[in-house]
Amino acid sequence: MGTRAVLVLLIFLSVGRSDRSLRSVFGAIFVPGTQFSQSENSVSQSAPPEAPPMAYSVTEKEFTALRIEYIKNQILKKLRLKEKPTVALAELPKPVKEYDNLIPDQEDNLHSGYSEDFYGKTTQAIIFPYEDEARCLRKIRFPSVCVPFQMPTDIHSTDVSTAELWFHKVPDNLDSHNQTFVVSEVAHWDTNKSFQKTKPIAIQETSLTEGWLKVDVTYVVKNWLDFQDSPTHAISVACKTCGMDKNQSPISFSSEFKPFLVVYTHSQQRRSLHRRPKRATKCSAGRNECCRESFYVSFADIGWDDWIMSPAGYDAYFCKGSCVTASALTLSATQHNSILQKVMYGQNKNRGSRPELTPCCAATQFQPLQLVYMDNNKTMMTKVLSNMIVESCGCW
Repeated sequence: MGTRAVLVLLIFLSVGRSDRSLRSVFGAIFVPGTQFSQSENSVSQSAPPEAPPMAYSVTEKEFTALRIEYIKNQILKKLRLKEKPTVALAELPKPVKEYDNLIPDQEDNLHSGYSEDFYGKTTQAIIFPYEDEARCLRKIRFPSVCVPFQMPTDIHSTDVSTAELWFHKVPDNLDSHNQTFVVSEVAHWDTNKSFQKTKPIAIQETSLTEGWLKVDVTYVVKNWLDFQDSPTHAISVACKTCGMDKNQSPISFSSEFKPFLVVYTHSQQRRSLHRRPKRATKCSAGRNECCRESFYVSFADIGWDDWIMSPAGYDAYFCKGSCVTASALTLSATQHNSILQKVMYGQNKNRGSRPELTPCCAATQFQPLQLVYMDNNKTMMTKVLSNMIVESCGCW
């Protein structure tokens, strides 16, 4: 991005404008070729006082870069991130990689009501063990393994609707008689952790020789989030009927079959009622009036596909066009626009002049964007970010 374009971006990101106002700035007020004058106060101290104002002209390429930088800035802010996460994307477990109905559908979120809170709402978290094949029990009587998890800090117990532990059973020489797994929470009696205890969560019987098993751990996860003495918690998985050596793990930790925890939240159910979107007026060749123009953002092109899992990109759209005609002013039937129309074309109709106030073509409604991303190497989050897709445009 050129120096002049960076200057314009910094000016508007530092002004502290509202979400809609900034979108208006990058969607309508400036068009490629717009001249930006730099006042005497903003000129370098080394410049002589009598130096004339500097004029900057933003090209189409620079203007596109400005929009992308603004969108990147919004995504990071809504995710409460200062910069993009640095993660090493390892091989994901098959159910996660193939999604297997684990990830909420993007279309469902776009067509359902949603909260307009600025920060993203977590709809799901997939948490991977921070250590493979850990041993957290002092005395081992059966083939077992400890699965330790570190809980996300932005999920509260009241947010949780369901939590599931997924693990992949490995073959055993006694599989023909079925197998019984005991899933327990591992904790301690006192704060010094001197007396260990295990609390059974579930008993899972299976006839599977090899495959995925799923256990409901909602109650335990809610307790973890309610009483966070430590962000780290552990679950023991023991096979009491397996014939393998007791020091072996009855579940797999290979890359495609490693265990994981899925936490679903109530966010979707708590969303506000959705307003029926107005039909967007799409821009077309030769159209000068206020309209909605396509603006596709590819996460691969901006170097963010190393931490954003889904979608590959999205059409943010933006608003452009003139608002000086009567037909343009009727694009958004709001009280604000009605007043403007009366002022501009009623009171001044016979005076031969127009007031200096001119409305701007800007977004009137938005839709959310669902992002599936890795916030660190052990957690994959699904969040819905409000006001990321322009749904309709009008004159403001």
